[in-house]
Amino acid sequence: MKTKMVDEKQIKQWLKEGTITRAQAKKMLADSSSYKKEQSSNKLIVAVSTIGAILLGIGAILFIASNWRTIPNIAKTLILVGSTFGAYYVGYLFRYQKQNLPKVGASLIFLGALLFGATIFLIAQIYNINANSHMLMLIWMIGILPLVYVFMSLPIAGLLSLLFFIWVYLFFFLTRQSFFGWLEGFASRYFPLIYVVAGVMLFGIGGLHYLSKKLHNVARIYRIAGLKVMLFSLFLLTFNFFSQYHDYYGIQTDATGKFAVGFVAFSVLAILTGVINWFFNKTEQISKIEGPVSLGLMALMLIFYYYPSSTTIYVVIFNLVLAGVILLLLYAGYEREDMKLVNMGMFWVAVFIVVRYFDWFWRLLDRSIFFMVGGIILLLGGIALERKRRQIKAQFKA
Repeated sequence: MKTKMVDEKQIKQWLKEGTITRAQAKKMLADSSSYKKEQSSNKLIVAVSTIGAILLGIGAILFIASNWRTIPNIAKTLILVGSTFGAYYVGYLFRYQKQNLPKVGASLIFLGALLFGATIFLIAQIYNINANSHMLMLIWMIGILPLVYVFMSLPIAGLLSLLFFIWVYLFFFLTRQSFFGWLEGFASRYFPLIYVVAGVMLFGIGGLHYLSKKLHNVARIYRIAGLKVMLFSLFLLTFNFFSQYHDYYGIQTDATGKFAVGFVAFSVLAILTGVINWFFNKTEQISKIEGPVSLGLMALMLIFYYYPSSTTIYVVIFNLVLAGVILLLLYAGYEREDMKLVNMGMFWVAVFIVVRYFDWFWRLLDRSIFFMVGGIILLLGGIALERKRRQIKAQFKA
């Protein structure tokens, strides 16, 4: 649990109201100042250590790359494996055994997780192993998954979330290793569809972690990652290109085989986690509206997948759904006094208004009027959002 320190404004207010004495106020101000300095110092140490660890990993990889032909294969393998386990060992030594450099130790453990992935891909290249890239990514994920729970590493939990969404793309969309293969995947009408499902699934998996008090911070990492991807994917579905079926697009043919099986498996897992959280997860971090919303989104995705339409009906539906999810996000942030959720919701409110303004009025208004009106809307909207954000933040602190 994070410790919240009162700020200078609150202390002065309590002093004015007579809640605390002048001596107490002086002591609290000193403690608050010391706490802020310590937090700033810790952040600096973490940032410097993480950057140093990443640079060290890049240096090791570049050393092998620059001497690729001269270094024997067995030496390459030993360097890669040794660097990975060396980073793990030194990190464990600093953070847990000697406990003298915990921040640096955590950064070295994170470096080991990065080097583990680099080792997998480079060894596959060294020995010409014919493995699909999504399989190598899956091995990377499985290899670092225990580190999240053994070391309670939030950076590795974030890395694992990122790798999961990259793996989803490689598994479902990458048909060939070329620029056009990547482009076809991004342009597929199924791209935002599968990522909404994957986002809901990771969000639900994160919710299951709240059943253990030790995993609350890990749960939040998974849920925030799933929420961000889900919102971005819903945003893409508000456009005709993704929601309106066009049978003349060669890159938007019906998905069969591996995609269909994967989509059904992901959908089942997303629905299952949603049901478990709704009916069995009674922790205070799980809202009563999360289960119905998750299951409603999954029902909509299944209908959209199996019953495509060449009309604009889905465009309208997804605009309404995105607006509703944003409002629920703001409501959840306000109820839980969570500024991260509030900021995320306000960001998407701004994006939604700007994009829809361009979408609806670009052809209707004269260009000069269009930009002037748009500028006024943005300025007034920015002022209103910033004032509201400050007001909510102050209320949360109080």
